[in-house]
Amino acid sequence: MKKILLFALIASFVSLGSVGTLQANLRSKCQSVGQYTPPKGVYRLHRRKINKRWEKRYHCLPCGRKIPYEVFVVTYKERYSNGTIRIWDCVQNGSEVSLGK
Repeated sequence: MKKILLFALIASFVSLGSVGTLQANLRSKCQSVGQYTPPKGVYRLHRRKINKRWEKRYHCLPCGRKIPYEVFVVTYKERYSNGTIRIWDCVQNGSEVSLGK
Protein backbone atom coordinates (compact mmCIF):
# COMPACT_ATOMS: atom_id res chain seq x y z
CA MET A 1 0.00 0.00 0.00
CA LYS A 2 2.83 2.41 0.86
CA LYS A 3 4.51 1.67 -2.47
CA ILE A 4 1.35 2.55 -4.39
CA LEU A 5 0.97 5.85 -2.54
CA LEU A 6 4.64 6.65 -3.06
CA PHE A 7 4.34 5.87 -6.77
CA ALA A 8 1.22 8.09 -7.07
CA LEU A 9 3.00 10.92 -5.27
CA ILE A 10 6.05 10.67 -7.53
CA ALA A 11 3.84 10.50 -10.64
CA SER A 12 1.99 13.67 -9.61
CA PHE A 13 5.26 15.56 -9.10
CA VAL A 14 6.55 14.37 -12.48
CA SER A 15 3.37 15.52 -14.23
CA LEU A 16 3.57 18.93 -12.55
CA GLY A 17 7.18 19.25 -13.69
CA SER A 18 6.27 18.42 -17.29
CA VAL A 19 3.55 21.12 -17.34
CA GLY A 20 6.08 23.67 -16.09
CA THR A 21 8.55 22.53 -18.74
CA LEU A 22 5.89 22.91 -21.44
CA GLN A 23 5.13 26.47 -20.31
CA ALA A 24 8.86 27.29 -20.16
CA ASN A 25 9.31 25.94 -23.70
CA LEU A 26 6.44 28.09 -24.97
CA ARG A 27 7.95 31.11 -23.26
CA SER A 28 11.41 30.46 -24.71
CA LYS A 29 10.08 30.31 -28.31
CA CYS A 30 9.13 33.99 -28.16
CA GLN A 31 11.35 37.01 -28.02
CA SER A 32 11.16 38.51 -24.56
CA VAL A 33 9.07 41.69 -24.46
CA GLY A 34 8.35 41.69 -20.75
CA GLN A 35 6.71 39.03 -18.65
CA TYR A 36 3.01 39.44 -17.86
CA THR A 37 1.87 38.35 -14.42
CA PRO A 38 -1.85 38.40 -13.63
CA PRO A 39 -3.06 39.79 -10.29
CA LYS A 40 -2.83 37.56 -7.24
CA GLY A 41 -5.46 34.83 -7.20
CA VAL A 42 -6.14 35.09 -10.94
CA TYR A 43 -5.17 32.19 -13.19
CA ARG A 44 -5.20 31.58 -16.94
CA LEU A 45 -8.16 29.54 -18.17
CA HIS A 46 -6.93 28.95 -21.72
CA ARG A 47 -4.61 30.15 -24.48
CA ARG A 48 -5.55 29.99 -28.16
CA LYS A 49 -3.67 30.78 -31.37
CA ILE A 50 -5.55 33.39 -33.37
CA ASN A 51 -3.24 34.12 -36.28
CA LYS A 52 0.11 33.13 -37.81
CA ARG A 53 1.85 35.38 -40.32
CA TRP A 54 5.16 36.55 -41.75
CA GLU A 55 5.85 40.18 -40.91
CA LYS A 56 8.30 42.46 -42.74
CA ARG A 57 10.59 44.55 -40.53
CA TYR A 58 13.70 46.68 -40.97
CA HIS A 59 17.12 46.89 -39.32
CA CYS A 60 18.22 50.53 -39.21
CA LEU A 61 21.95 50.97 -39.74
CA PRO A 62 23.91 53.93 -38.30
CA CYS A 63 24.37 55.32 -41.83
CA GLY A 64 20.59 55.68 -42.17
CA ARG A 65 20.14 52.73 -44.52
CA LYS A 66 17.42 50.17 -43.76
CA ILE A 67 17.85 46.43 -44.33
CA PRO A 68 14.58 44.47 -44.69
CA TYR A 69 13.95 41.12 -43.01
CA GLU A 70 10.95 38.93 -42.21
CA VAL A 71 9.98 37.24 -38.94
CA PHE A 72 7.29 34.67 -38.15
CA VAL A 73 4.71 36.12 -35.73
CA VAL A 74 2.03 34.14 -33.87
CA THR A 75 -0.86 35.99 -32.18
CA TYR A 76 -2.27 34.41 -29.00
CA LYS A 77 -5.45 35.16 -27.06
CA GLU A 78 -5.57 34.31 -23.35
CA ARG A 79 -8.59 34.36 -21.04
CA TYR A 80 -8.18 34.70 -17.27
CA SER A 81 -10.41 33.71 -14.36
CA ASN A 82 -11.35 37.32 -13.55
CA GLY A 83 -12.80 37.83 -17.06
CA THR A 84 -9.88 39.70 -18.59
CA ILE A 85 -8.69 38.87 -22.09
CA ARG A 86 -5.10 39.40 -23.23
CA ILE A 87 -4.06 39.37 -26.90
CA TRP A 88 -0.32 39.33 -27.60
CA ASP A 89 2.15 38.65 -30.41
CA CYS A 90 4.96 36.12 -30.21
CA VAL A 91 7.93 36.54 -32.55
CA GLN A 92 9.44 33.07 -32.99
CA ASN A 93 13.15 32.98 -32.15
CA GLY A 94 15.27 31.90 -35.10
CA SER A 95 12.59 32.72 -37.68
CA GLU A 96 14.40 35.80 -39.02
CA VAL A 97 14.89 35.66 -42.80
CA SER A 98 17.06 38.31 -44.45
CA LEU A 99 15.62 40.03 -47.51
CA GLY A 100 18.73 42.16 -48.15
CA LYS A 101 20.02 42.54 -51.66
